Amino acid sequence: MTMRKTPTCVSIPRIGAWALLAFGAQAQAQTSAVATPVEIHSGHVYVDAFINDQGPFHLLFDTGAVNVLTPGAAQRLGLKVNTNVSASGTGGVQAGGSARVKAVRLAGLSLTDQTFYVLDLPSGTADDGAVDGLIGWEWLNRYPARLDYAAQTLTFYPDGRPVVGSAAAPTHITFAGKRPQVEGKVDGLSGKFTIDTGSSVSLTLGAPFVAGQDLVAKYYPKTKVMSAIGIGGPVYAWITRADRLELGGALVTRPVTFLSQQASGTSASKDVAGNVGFGVLHRFTLTFDYPHALIYFEPNAQWSAPDLADRSGLRVVRSGQGFKIQYVAEGSPAALAGLKAGDLILSVDGAPCAGMSSDHLKGLLKGPVGTQLKLALDGENAGVTLTLADL
Repeated sequence: MTMRKTPTCVSIPRIGAWALLAFGAQAQAQTSAVATPVEIHSGHVYVDAFINDQGPFHLLFDTGAVNVLTPGAAQRLGLKVNTNVSASGTGGVQAGGSARVKAVRLAGLSLTDQTFYVLDLPSGTADDGAVDGLIGWEWLNRYPARLDYAAQTLTFYPDGRPVVGSAAAPTHITFAGKRPQVEGKVDGLSGKFTIDTGSSVSLTLGAPFVAGQDLVAKYYPKTKVMSAIGIGGPVYAWITRADRLELGGALVTRPVTFLSQQASGTSASKDVAGNVGFGVLHRFTLTFDYPHALIYFEPNAQWSAPDLADRSGLRVVRSGQGFKIQYVAEGSPAALAGLKAGDLILSVDGAPCAGMSSDHLKGLLKGPVGTQLKLALDGENAGVTLTLADL
């Protein structure tokens, strides 16, 4: 996510040109390692932090994000918000504000005198509950950190010496603004790939890379989906699978792959081949060492598990006692079943959606080909039968 301040009658500078550490980030702990639990839902990683000695605030941990608060969280903190910011994300650009906070406390560590950008976050940022904002760059640029998806812990190393497993593959990283990138290959095609813990999907290839390599003709996908809703709006892409993704010393086979069709936003950058998210990253314990420009990929028990793909053509978001359909892919099983955007799913195979997690529903939609799901919709007495198929 790229931030820009927009003062009146002044050209828009990139926040990447700002020295964020000059805001006075200070460590208040001298131990060699401090850990905090994380929650993982719908392909996102969440941590709880205290801001100005209030909270906890529930924040998405995003390797490519600067400090962000929602307007509601800023109001709870009583912050003065300046409306002087535009943010560029995967979906495009949106307006926002900025505010200063005295201190942020996480895992026994504190960063002081911080700028937070105040933005409305897209639906799906927290499918099963409220989220108060994002953190990432300011912490990782200060401290090496180890994200253990399997143990659901995030460990910081204030002494600057991360503990890395013997099986970890070190890979050099560069930065596009605040976004960490590595050199890699997808099916033999070289490029830079952003490592994005804020993305819930596996691999998204940028629109210029897709066009330049003629990947629609190479993979011959048949279904265009809404692959994400990010800062700036929805992202549309063809869904397919690459055979082989190499990220430095790390290898993943058959990742679900989205061929972006975006004309704006970060997925339209000409300088990056693709964006790597949860579907790939959760197969590793990741150690981020931004101060030394390194990332370590250590395979975990999920490394060889198949990367399951949606077989419905739906994009849904929690809404009240059910799940609201945001998008139905043309020609998909959902479209053939007569489902449409705006429909509210109240139960699946008789199980009420009110007590169902987003992860569980999305898992059902990734079931085997031919699986039939009986959906009860708001206002529909007969219900709808959805038969899953490869997209």
